Amino acid sequence: MTYQPPEQPYPGPQPPPAGYPGFQPPPVPGGRKLGTWAIVGIVVGAVVLLCCGIGVVGAIVGGDSPEATPSASARAVVEGAAPTPTAASATPAAPVTTAAAPPSVVPTTKPAPPPAPVTVVMPDLVGLNAAVAQDKLKRLGITTIKLGSGDENDTFVILPENWTVTKQSHKKGAKVALDELVVLTCTKQG
Repeated sequence: MTYQPPEQPYPGPQPPPAGYPGFQPPPVPGGRKLGTWAIVGIVVGAVVLLCCGIGVVGAIVGGDSPEATPSASARAVVEGAAPTPTAASATPAAPVTTAAAPPSVVPTTKPAPPPAPVTVVMPDLVGLNAAVAQDKLKRLGITTIKLGSGDENDTFVILPENWTVTKQSHKKGAKVALDELVVLTCTKQG
């Protein structure tokens, strides 16, 4: 009896031997090379992202928001000095150490008070058709108009065209704010 090694499982498709006619080696994954400018772009992008990340972490640790703290180049422009080189510059420069100037305090102004409501003079609407009276008020700019019924049998004003104004909540000549409620009492009998 002779010793035989255990059989290996079938390893899958094998490429034909190199001497086989028409043999082409399998493609190597990632065989494309990056150009010089692509590599430079990736490096510059990484440096910019790194600098931004450091700035955000510094702002969080320092308690300042990144929007409120002016950059070194902005401070240099305000102070009249040459701005420090940025991460996107092609040639690396020696680090510049300058004393950080405190951010300038911008005086804040109080917000403007809300404008006083504009008023209009109330016209005499008694005796007019309710739809016409309502239209007059809307043309003056009054936005809140309610029509009420003065009749016992008809309690809701559905079609203002069928009603006549008998009373108004504000007298003729009174000043009325544009957002103030105006109530017109109407009747169907006329």
